[in-house]
Amino acid sequence: MPHTPERTCVACRRKRPQADLTRLTRVLDGWTLQRGARAGRGAYVCADSPACWAERRLRRAFGAHAPAVSAQLSVATLPEEPGLPQSQQRNTAAPSGRPGGS
Repeated sequence: MPHTPERTCVACRRKRPQADLTRLTRVLDGWTLQRGARAGRGAYVCADSPACWAERRLRRAFGAHAPAVSAQLSVATLPEEPGLPQSQQRNTAAPSGRPGGS
């Protein structure tokens, strides 16, 4: 049986397989979600548990950065709207300020 790496969620303190968690990486101005290869200090949060993304639960690990981290997790993990083609899904990017949203 192959080894499965485990990590601990910084919010709920549960140990889970690394694939079930979302990794945040420390950068100069705070914390960020990064896909692909990541290096440096990191922290893990349950990917499937919105309760773990609450600012209050993130304060112990992220301190003053908790509100920004909570917002990043909420936006990055919004579920797709069922029944709509990808092209008609709501746009979660910040508005550009131009008419028509593009």
